[in-house]
Amino acid sequence: MSWRRWLYLLHRWFGVGMCLLFAMWFFSGVVMMYVGFPRLGVDERLAALPALQAQSLRFGPQALLAQLDDTARIDGLRLSSVTGRPAYLLQTAERVTFGLFADTGERFAAFGEADALRAAAVYADTLGLAGEGGPDYRDRIDVDQWSVSSELHRHRPLHRVALHDAAGTELYVSSRTGEVVRDTSASERAWNWLGANLHWLYPLQLRRHGSLWYWLVVVVSLAGLVSIITGAVVGVMRLRLRKRYRGRDVTPYRGALKLHHLMGLCFLLPLTTFLFSGLMSMGPWGIFDDDLPYGEQRALYRQVPPPATALDGSTDVAALRRVIAARPDSREVVWHWLAGQPHLYTVSGDVHRAAVTAPADWAGPALAQIQQAMAGHAVSAIDTLARYDSYYYAHHDDWRPLPVLRARFDDPAQSWFHIDLATGELLNRLTATGRLERWIYNGLHSLDFQFLINRRPLWDVVVITLSIAGLVLSLTSVIIAWRRLKPKPKRRNPRRAGGSARLPANSTRATHPTLTVRQEKPSWQ
Repeated sequence: MSWRRWLYLLHRWFGVGMCLLFAMWFFSGVVMMYVGFPRLGVDERLAALPALQAQSLRFGPQALLAQLDDTARIDGLRLSSVTGRPAYLLQTAERVTFGLFADTGERFAAFGEADALRAAAVYADTLGLAGEGGPDYRDRIDVDQWSVSSELHRHRPLHRVALHDAAGTELYVSSRTGEVVRDTSASERAWNWLGANLHWLYPLQLRRHGSLWYWLVVVVSLAGLVSIITGAVVGVMRLRLRKRYRGRDVTPYRGALKLHHLMGLCFLLPLTTFLFSGLMSMGPWGIFDDDLPYGEQRALYRQVPPPATALDGSTDVAALRRVIAARPDSREVVWHWLAGQPHLYTVSGDVHRAAVTAPADWAGPALAQIQQAMAGHAVSAIDTLARYDSYYYAHHDDWRPLPVLRARFDDPAQSWFHIDLATGELLNRLTATGRLERWIYNGLHSLDFQFLINRRPLWDVVVITLSIAGLVLSLTSVIIAWRRLKPKPKRRNPRRAGGSARLPANSTRATHPTLTVRQEKPSWQ
């Protein structure tokens, strides 16, 4: 068999196998532009917290740290509200969470059904979502369709509570911290069956098995690329711009095949980049892994002391009451460390951050500390970002603080660090590999280019137009596949059981010792 024949067969049968998936991806991608997978964003979480009450504070965060082993490595500490009560939440570097109620000094135990109902009632009251009859406890689950995200692992098992409000809201409450960690509405759940669950191949029965789901997405994406690449070669081979078919046609095909041929060539580039970037979103074969974990550099920047001395020189409970009283919209108080020194800031319901303890300017000490953490490597550039750019931006309902300091280094990874100039916190690191991933995935897959996302609805128009073109092309593939696979009509047997064949009215029969031959009369007879 010739290589051309193999090429045609590969495209034909990979196309037959992938056509419905292609159509599903383009349709569900448009849905995801407006209805993402359920999650509780930073702004949503803070808006649902009640304002802290200064008079309810009886214990400071030192009471929690005193109960920890001195080998514990602190990763984060904040004063928040749990089931309507002020509480300190501490997370270790191993992502273990400890908590203590600030009104009674009681250390967290497991949170049960009654706690989940109280947490849901506070959430509903704060946002004005109280439904008829109040919150209704549904069940205690390890995982369901809307809580498969790995970020919820440390909160499992989860309590699911329905609010019975107009939006059909259901909340997921952590059994470890008592916090509301996810909310879903009836419309989100419905649309996600046409959006993320289709686009990501995300049914719970499959997503439970992480490795199987990962490799299925990788293999299916590779199969899609084979279909596109072979189709591109066949499409170019069958295209005639000079010696055209039947006079003026550049393609030998008719109907759905013709539309498939021409649209496939016109939209070859976005179709290829869409599939390729989708594959790259999985980070196959560790292609985007960095050699030096970011956590190590963050630890060198912060240099958090052991629990016994971590808050030395920090605000005591009396001063904390005064801070909260002066800032009545405070939803949380957050502690962070810079070069071993504790600092804290308040966060309001609209995510406004206000430092409580801070130098006159964070840029100097923050830059000095990040240089120490990157000892042996020089700073190649320093920028102050007052607005988002191509590498530090918010899109798809994300939130990121501004202004930030960007420090670039000449290390082998070509690291860039972003530091919050309102608080001095180290926000993230972006290496050359990470910047490449940003363009390969966010750029090619979501079209997150600044000239588009800063000019919405231009971004919406471009993405929807390309998605419709991809959907139409996929539907032509479905039509072609159906014609190929549909059962062929059976030929009627010219002989009847127990008798001879019926002859047309204008025919005669001639016989042969072993053969009967039908002889047609000329039409002019």
